[in-house]
Amino acid sequence: MKKWFMSAAALSLLPMLAACQSNAGALRPITRGDEIASYDFSTAASFEEGSYSGAVLRVREGAYHIDVLAGDGTLWWGQYGETLTDVVIDVDAEQTSSRPETVYGVMCRVRGSVGQDHPIDPTLAAIYTDSPSTAEATADTDEATAEAAADVGDATAEATIAADETVSPDVTDEATAESTPDTTDEPTDEVTTEATEAATEVIIPDEPSFGDGDGYLFLVQGTGAYAIMRARGRDVQPLVDWTTSDQINQAPGRNHLRAVCVGDYLAFYINDVFMADATDDSFSQGQVGLVAAAANSLGARVQFDNLSVAAPAE
Repeated sequence: MKKWFMSAAALSLLPMLAACQSNAGALRPITRGDEIASYDFSTAASFEEGSYSGAVLRVREGAYHIDVLAGDGTLWWGQYGETLTDVVIDVDAEQTSSRPETVYGVMCRVRGSVGQDHPIDPTLAAIYTDSPSTAEATADTDEATAEAAADVGDATAEATIAADETVSPDVTDEATAESTPDTTDEPTDEVTTEATEAATEVIIPDEPSFGDGDGYLFLVQGTGAYAIMRARGRDVQPLVDWTTSDQINQAPGRNHLRAVCVGDYLAFYINDVFMADATDDSFSQGQVGLVAAAANSLGARVQFDNLSVAAPAE
């Protein structure tokens, strides 16, 4: 499932956490370098999609939509692309639903491999290539069966001729013994066994392991707050707890988000203004992700556009 659970307290903006935006600058000012990947969401399936009991993630109408059907503190995310290390991620995020109890944002270093090519292991590919096809095995079996039947027919005919010649009982017994073919080494069983063994050696590789949600989250709340969090094993912990800022457009509204993930350094910019930074070395690489959640029964609708992933400038 593409979700984690956050407690209502974690999603709510607690008064003791509310504060004005800090005027302090970033510990490590980092700017964008060469672009690595970009997504304009003009093509279906250009990012992870899925329809679940609690949310629908779809590329449609030139944007990436996360529609949370009922808010219960569950975070839903989609991820995609190459496994990257140091990145600067930019995206336009818009909450189109009106309730402020909505959380959305961007992720970096998400564990998983959604959208990546998964080459078949060379050993498995060799086994598959060298194994006879079902049709070939069937043909060999049919041929062997026909040969066995012909041998039985010949032996039966010989026995019948011997009986018609009115020989002594000893001779008759000998002919009868000859008329019963020895099937111990018949090719039918041998070929059938070989075909069965070949079939069991054709190994189909397992499905690729998709994401489990581990990674860093850069979140905005519809009330006008932000946070940086770490998700591990479906457990979400704050690195920078919820803090209010008048630089954030409240719900419904559109905000430009930038997430910096370079080494152990994480920084969050909203509408081109530095918000907060933190250090954490739990994850060193992963995919890019987009996330949304709601803490009200009406759910939430968020859409993303112009997702751009760049390397940090040197």
